[in-house]
Amino acid sequence: MTHLERLEHLHPDIIQHYLTTGESKGIPEEIQLFLKQMQWGAEIYEYERNITRAARKLRSRIQALQDLDVDIRTCKARIYSAMTYFNMDNNVAVKVWETDFANKYEDLAKLAIDADEYKTAKACFDAAHECRVRASEAALKENAWAPVFLISNDITIEQLGFQKKNLKSIAKKSNEGYYINLIENLPIEKEEKQRLLRDANIEDVDIIEETFDDSE
Repeated sequence: MTHLERLEHLHPDIIQHYLTTGESKGIPEEIQLFLKQMQWGAEIYEYERNITRAARKLRSRIQALQDLDVDIRTCKARIYSAMTYFNMDNNVAVKVWETDFANKYEDLAKLAIDADEYKTAKACFDAAHECRVRASEAALKENAWAPVFLISNDITIEQLGFQKKNLKSIAKKSNEGYYINLIENLPIEKEEKQRLLRDANIEDVDIIEETFDDSE
């Protein structure tokens, strides 16, 4: 399982708490490092849209703040992961990549102007303009399909197909450890059990795994 997949299994509140405070006992240390690197990658990509240059800046920040020497290829991967995880335009690939291409064409145009290659510069600016038009069209298409949520306090849970439960009964079961035992006895991995406990707002619970010593 990749770091990004492991992050997907964590409760959003835990991740938000870590990004806000820089501390979390619910996230393994290597995932904390990965998450911070992604966050920095997202911040850098906001103003530096050239992936290679952004990766160099990210590498420098990781060296300065985490004292780790990470290669450029890995830094690029962190930025792409950030685009996916933080929903930074990556879910609408046409828009983000057309914008990225437009930025690169404009960089080439500036180099062409410095070299007095004005015809080449115009061609680059024209290509950048076409990319930005396509990016704008992709963004409009995305917004056109945005979901519409209707909220009403007149709808009951029974009308949605759910059954009303007695809150006192639920609280009694929780106090007696019913839900803890239910989750602990599920035939799933320990990490998944911990996620279910967090989703159920059950804290400070250690899942006990029995081990046997052949020497005893």
